[in-house]
Amino acid sequence: MSQIEQVEMEHRLRILRDAMARSNVGITAVAPGDMMRYLAGYASYPDERLCLLLISADKVAVVVPALNAAEWQTHTTLPLYTWADAEGPGAALRAALSSLEVSPLRRLAVDGEMRADFLLHLLEATGNPEVITLAALGAPLRLCKSPSEIALLQAAAAQADRAMQAAIEACQPGVTEAQVAWAAEQAFRMDGADYVCFTLVASGPNSAFPHHRSGQRTLQRGDAVIIDIGASLNHYKSDITRVVYLGEPPLVFLRTYDAVLQANEQARAAVKPGVTAASVDRAARVVLEAAGCAGHFVHRTGHGLGLSVHEPPWIMAGNEQLLEEGMVFSIEPGVYFPGQFGIRIEDIVVVTASGARTLTGFDRRLVVKA
Repeated sequence: MSQIEQVEMEHRLRILRDAMARSNVGITAVAPGDMMRYLAGYASYPDERLCLLLISADKVAVVVPALNAAEWQTHTTLPLYTWADAEGPGAALRAALSSLEVSPLRRLAVDGEMRADFLLHLLEATGNPEVITLAALGAPLRLCKSPSEIALLQAAAAQADRAMQAAIEACQPGVTEAQVAWAAEQAFRMDGADYVCFTLVASGPNSAFPHHRSGQRTLQRGDAVIIDIGASLNHYKSDITRVVYLGEPPLVFLRTYDAVLQANEQARAAVKPGVTAASVDRAARVVLEAAGCAGHFVHRTGHGLGLSVHEPPWIMAGNEQLLEEGMVFSIEPGVYFPGQFGIRIEDIVVVTASGARTLTGFDRRLVVKA
């Protein structure tokens, strides 16, 4: 871990510990996943073997299966309490908890990604304290990205732009949605992605389903094709959506596409520090309402992006959270007409001191393939 990374980790732990103190939480327990990586700099593969990052007011301990211990030691100097399959995690967990010197433990915070059996082990070892979620602490963890995180998200967005080009080139009558999805996945993998998170290709009437999974439907002339793809690069995620039309688009489609594009542009223009997430959502909806599409915009305008594809802040009606410099999230207005077509245009933005910068750079104009 570099010196800059070490300083960032210490800063993140300070934020968490301040929140723990305010909520009278003695220990926070985090399972393998994005939050563990955020707080420890590393997270092992999540499986059925108990692995926990345990944090108190001044100490940290990691309970880890013995078969993963050597790898943990290459990433961190945190104290490890290991256990073998034959003995089970109980003794290691009790030893780790004892090392934190929190007695009595009255309140425990756990992350929302934790397996139920991990929580049961914790409750048995700690004597059933009051349990709250990590989110309930109110700590602004992962909400505002550091300059180094924003640079990683920019690199991931640029990679997604390149994968989008590969997917669009694969779109032609006679190929399947799955084949277009595979073109995007290959592009991500050949470009060095850690792994591919999703390649959603929805053609023709399938494009009216916001989360359609790429299938064996064959693309045809007259199809609108939504391509929504994302991957992990250096642990930070990408997410972008564009639309292709095969053949000559009818006027109603072109007018609808223009409305969605304007909604995307107006929502991105509304982003700046001090405005609410709800106001950005509203900026997109006003455009679509004026175009007569309000009833067809059935989801929120955006979601946060970072170590996870979906994380706070949520850009939606009713969310009065104020935007702050360093927040990163999607702007993705969409409209869906069952049995006909759907349109969604998604970009990733970062809040700057005076407005917003768009990380995704792929052309937003409709791609028409005659």
